[in-house]
Amino acid sequence: MPGSIKIDDGSGNYTILTNAGSLGSDKTITIPNETATLATTNGITGADTYRMTSDLTSTTTPITNWERPDGTLQSTAFIGSGMSVSSGLFTFPATGIWRVDATAYAEIDSSGGIVEFSIKATDDNFSSEAIVQIARFAANDNFEDGIAGGSTLLDIEDTANDKVKFELGTSGTVKLRGDSSINRTHITFTRLGDT
Repeated sequence: MPGSIKIDDGSGNYTILTNAGSLGSDKTITIPNETATLATTNGITGADTYRMTSDLTSTTTPITNWERPDGTLQSTAFIGSGMSVSSGLFTFPATGIWRVDATAYAEIDSSGGIVEFSIKATDDNFSSEAIVQIARFAANDNFEDGIAGGSTLLDIEDTANDKVKFELGTSGTVKLRGDSSINRTHITFTRLGDT
């Protein structure tokens, strides 16, 4: 027998033996005679994705052209009640430690330029804000396109005030690519655990 459980030692304590044998030689876990609730885990309880629906060519704050993907196998591909967005400001559906992943798909023409795709966070409903992640793509003189991205962890303690938004900073002739049928520039939110 790989293990056994000693039931009630007479004082209301319960002992789990990790190896068969005598109590003196085994490693034990003792559950004291107290009332308690065992914690359960449900894994990831929140996840959602949004994408930009059309191209942007100049500095924009906040970016407002977001939609939840609605293509094949995508329209119901979120966990929990999902993020909400209004005028480019994203509200979290629950407190917790959230990972925010940002992917920017940029094009720069032959004259060169820079694209910066930033995550800004607030803990006071945007009375103040701070850049917490920036993805940067640059080219000097030849037409180029590419992807830049990054992620950050956020401790969301107050869903009314702890929010994020995304902004585009540009120089030169550039495009931050969006599309209403495929994820180009997009963001993903994942709740990893309790705060």
